Amino acid sequence: MRQDHLNFEKVREFLRERRKVRTSPNDVEMQTGVKRETVFRYIKEGRLLISEISQMEIMCESCGKPSHEGTICADCRDKLRRDLAQAMQDSVDPSKPRTYRT
Repeated sequence: MRQDHLNFEKVREFLRERRKVRTSPNDVEMQTGVKRETVFRYIKEGRLLISEISQMEIMCESCGKPSHEGTICADCRDKLRRDLAQAMQDSVDPSKPRTYRT
């Protein structure tokens, strides 16, 4: 656990130093020695907010466009929220017929 904290600090500091330089996950791994998967985990856990500290680009897991806010871009996140809100509304509306896709 201590090593994970040290790795996190190393990545955070590296990204802060390169705030105005476009950086890839590969750059982070090569310069810090911290694996890309670990950096992505920090982002998913909300420990790293890329948009605040760097110009690091991560590709959206949904559409493949660059995302500065995590593993899902803002457009896909908004669409997901709308779809979820609609699904919740449909589930409580008894007048709507249920449709199941197979």
